[in-house]
Amino acid sequence: MEEIKNYWNEFLDIISEDDEFAGVALLKGSIIVADDENKADIVCSGDFTAAHIKKDFLGRIKDFLEDRLGHNIDLDVKVDAELVNKYLHVDEIEESVNNKEINSDKNTLESSKKENAYNKSNLNEQFRFDNFIQGNNNRYVFEAAKYVSSNPGKEYNPLYIYGSVGIGKTHLLQAIGNSYMQSNPNAKVLYIDGSGFRDEYVSGLQNKKPEVFKKRYKSLDMLLLDDLQLLESAQETSKELFEIFQTLDNASKQMVFVSDKPPKELRNIEARLKNRFEKSLILSIEPPQYETRLAIIERKVFDLHTSIDEEVMKYMAENITTDVRKIEGAIRAYLSVRDLMKITPDIEQCEKLDIFKDYFTNKPKLKNATIKEIKKIVADYYGVEISSFEGKDRTKFISKARHVAIYLACEYSKKSVTEIGLDFNRDHASVIHARDKVKDELKTGSHLYSEINDIIAGIS
Repeated sequence: MEEIKNYWNEFLDIISEDDEFAGVALLKGSIIVADDENKADIVCSGDFTAAHIKKDFLGRIKDFLEDRLGHNIDLDVKVDAELVNKYLHVDEIEESVNNKEINSDKNTLESSKKENAYNKSNLNEQFRFDNFIQGNNNRYVFEAAKYVSSNPGKEYNPLYIYGSVGIGKTHLLQAIGNSYMQSNPNAKVLYIDGSGFRDEYVSGLQNKKPEVFKKRYKSLDMLLLDDLQLLESAQETSKELFEIFQTLDNASKQMVFVSDKPPKELRNIEARLKNRFEKSLILSIEPPQYETRLAIIERKVFDLHTSIDEEVMKYMAENITTDVRKIEGAIRAYLSVRDLMKITPDIEQCEKLDIFKDYFTNKPKLKNATIKEIKKIVADYYGVEISSFEGKDRTKFISKARHVAIYLACEYSKKSVTEIGLDFNRDHASVIHARDKVKDELKTGSHLYSEINDIIAGIS
């Protein structure tokens, strides 16, 4: 209903004038969809936004709309990133066309200023929110990163992000800075990692110019510090960071810290600084699931203006499960073989040529394990009877243990599917079903992956 949309826009205009509502950017990044005058949905791009709108705005919006409409309305909050992006993208195109000629000279000047600011910021403009692949593993962190880039120094200051290597932490960190500088081209933003920060501090001491170092950092509008764990061996430097932290925090300047571990696991870091981290918004990024890894591969192939057979891309997504930075290397390794040898390798040829040996996640191997040994270690691990593997018990827990045992037998024993079926009192089709069920779950990056690794380690 157009009437409800107009009232929604009116509400946004009113609330935008009140500095009290720092989360208004979350609303502006959402849309309202009304089927009739009695029901409407606020549609958001992610769960992070939805949660905050429900908590901070939903009641206020509902009261406002009912006051304007003169009757009750059923209002809910939903998540549909595709719909939001499609709707907002259309608006951006129209606005761009309308303003293009008017802002021509201004954009030229701003572009020059922006280039100078970027030279000082250490930011890589290739790291943006619009080319970051979202998945269940990172959607919440993505929403938080977008929020602080639009609302620096407000609720989530500092923002602390941690996770293992190669899963997109640096991309998000720099995307925050790039997004912020789009709106604030003259802002003083600095991206630096722990070792760079330490080296600058030491250099300032050696050159007897520590005040120059302090002034540089304390005058920032936004500090983006990567690989914080590199300061674990530099306690004096972390003390200096705390002093800078205090100054920027008091001035409501946004800080974002990235590490490979949560604050509580940091060692030899200034205690007061660590304490402040633990009181901040701490978010973790998990390794991406299979679908997200495949989407990353497809995007990188697209960006390289080339194509790779879909089955090969799926093969890569299945086998690069932890450090996804290796995806680009794997793609280039494949393309170099294709272009130099004038062939288009399929999966079998990729394995024969060992194209991906430096990029695929190493899988633990069993050493001459028999099916009897596999059954025993799996049964011990899950606390079930070995006999249950051959029985008809279909309870969820027993079925899971049985499926894992069958999967390991298929993957690591030299027996055929039919022979394995005889060992488990199952027919050919049941063995294949159990094996494939585990394979599919492993693609999602679930905890089953670590369970199976533990079991393999026990057998080995």
